[in-house]
Amino acid sequence: MKTENSTKPKKWKKILKYLFIGLFSLIVILLVWNWLWINSGSNRWELKMDKNGVKIYTLKSPGDKFVKFKSSMRGNYTLSQLAASHIIDHNLETCKEWFPNCIECRTLEPFDTLKLYDVTMWTLTFPGPFSSRELLIKTMVSQNKDKVVTIDVVGVPNAIAPTDKIVRVERMHNVWKFTPLGNGQSECECLQDIDLGGFFPYFLMNMAGLDATYTFMHDELPKFLDKDRYRNAHFAFIKE
Repeated sequence: MKTENSTKPKKWKKILKYLFIGLFSLIVILLVWNWLWINSGSNRWELKMDKNGVKIYTLKSPGDKFVKFKSSMRGNYTLSQLAASHIIDHNLETCKEWFPNCIECRTLEPFDTLKLYDVTMWTLTFPGPFSSRELLIKTMVSQNKDKVVTIDVVGVPNAIAPTDKIVRVERMHNVWKFTPLGNGQSECECLQDIDLGGFFPYFLMNMAGLDATYTFMHDELPKFLDKDRYRNAHFAFIKE
C-alpha cells in the first residue's frame, strides 16, 4: 500500500520535469524569435508616424537587431539657430536639458571654427541593474552648395581610456540635417543610430524609440530652440 509520503517525490519529479520542459521550450522559442528578428527587415525607410507636423520613419536592416529612426519637422528657424545647440553650450546644464539623466559633460576638444568639429563626452546614469554610459562623440559641421547644414555626430569610443564600471558606447552615429525652405522656414531632420552596449535589452530601445522620438521632436526640441542664445546665434561658417 502506497502512503501519501511515498507519492510526494514522484509528484515533485513530474512537476520539475514539466518545468524543465517548459523552460527549455521557452528558451528555444526566444532563440528562434531572436534569430528571426535579427535576420528580418526590408532595409528601406518606412513611414511609421505622421502627426502634428512630425514625420517619423524606421529602418530595419537584415543582420542588425536595432531599428534606426529618422524624424523631421518644420518651423520658423534659421540654420544657425538649429545648429547652435550642437556647437555652443557644452556643459552639464545643457546636457541635462537633452538628457535628464546626464551627470557629467566634458569638453575634450573645443569647437574648432576652421576644422568645424569638437569632441565631448557625456555621462548618463540609468536605474539598476543597468550601468552608467559614456557617450564620447565627435560633432562635425558642414554645409553644401544648397545651404543644407549637416551635423554629423559620431562615436569615438577609443579617443581616451575607458572609465571603470561605466560602459563606453561604441556604436553611435546620429545625423542632423537642416534644410532651408524659404520664407524663413527650415526643415529639421534627425537620423538616430545608436547601441547603448553592455547589458541593455535592445527590444526596449526598439519599442520605446517611436514615442520617445515624437515627444522629443514635437514637445521638447521646439522649446529648446526658442532660447534666446539659439535664436540670436550667428556663425560665419553657416550661410543662411
